[in-house]
Amino acid sequence: MDLGSPTYTVSMWFRRILVPVDGSENSMRALELALDFSMRYGSKVTVIYACNRCSDAEEVKARVKEKLNEKIEYEYRTVDVPQDSSISNEILRTLSEGVFDAVIMGARGNTTNSDINTGSNALSIVVNAPITVIVVR
Repeated sequence: MDLGSPTYTVSMWFRRILVPVDGSENSMRALELALDFSMRYGSKVTVIYACNRCSDAEEVKARVKEKLNEKIEYEYRTVDVPQDSSISNEILRTLSEGVFDAVIMGARGNTTNSDINTGSNALSIVVNAPITVIVVR
């Protein structure tokens, strides 16, 4: 393999990236990584905020917009989680409805227990997603 010339094989693995955000530092770092992929490989980034109580949706959207620049192609969605579902189910449903190549997400969200390294939503996505999942700490 010639290491001197660049290849763009990786760009095919990350054409469309889903980034679940919740406003936590981990999810914002995941967004930064997805945006870097977008700049390097031309990936389209879709940001999803799945929430039970969406009272802070505008605040999260503002935090997302702070990270973006006009060169990034992205889509922002807020998904209101029904009573009979969960945040991870809604993220998985979004994956099944769209054509995504990868998910980049934070290892844990806004949980109050700082002893937990990986949250239940991240674990559920890692185990159940049919595509590449990158977990950011």
